[in-house]
Amino acid sequence: MPTDAEPAPPVIPGLRPPENALDPAVRRIWAVETLLSGLLLTGLAALVASLLAEFTSLPAPLLAAAVGLALVGTIVAAISIPGISYRHYRWEVTEAGLVVQRGWLLREFIAVPHTRVQTVETRRGPLERMVNLASAGVSTAAGEAVRIPGLTAATAAELQAELSARTGRGEGA
Repeated sequence: MPTDAEPAPPVIPGLRPPENALDPAVRRIWAVETLLSGLLLTGLAALVASLLAEFTSLPAPLLAAAVGLALVGTIVAAISIPGISYRHYRWEVTEAGLVVQRGWLLREFIAVPHTRVQTVETRRGPLERMVNLASAGVSTAAGEAVRIPGLTAATAAELQAELSARTGRGEGA
C-alpha cells in the first residue's frame, strides 16, 4: 500500500504513475495564493466580528480570538499545503497520451489520449512570470481536460510542441 509520499497506483490497467514533478518554485506561488486568499477571509472574519461586537452581546475577546485563530490557520495553510500538494502532483507524456496524477486528499489520475487532444496552451500569470514558470492546459472536444501548473517556461513550451506534434495539429495547436 502506498504511503503519502508515494504516488498511488493508477486505476487504469497498463498505466504507471507519471514520473515528472513540477518545478519546486511552484510551492512559493501556491503559498502566496493561499496566504492572500486566507488574509481576505480573515479580513472578512474581522469585519463580521466587529459587527457582532457592535450589535450583539458577544464578548469582544472571544471574537478577537476567533479572528486570531483564522489568521493562524491561514499561516499554517500557507506553510503546509503547498508542500503537500507539490509532493502529490506528477505528469508525463507517454506513447498513449498525457498522464497527470494529482491530489493528496482527493487523488486524481487523468489520462488524455493523444487522439483526444484539441488544443494545447501555455499561460503565465504575474506570479508565474516572477519565478519564470508557466502552466500548460490541454483541451479536448469536451472542454479543458487538464492544466499542469508549475512548469518552467521552457518545459511548458516543449510540452506544447510535443503534444501538438503528436496530435498532428502543428505548432501551437
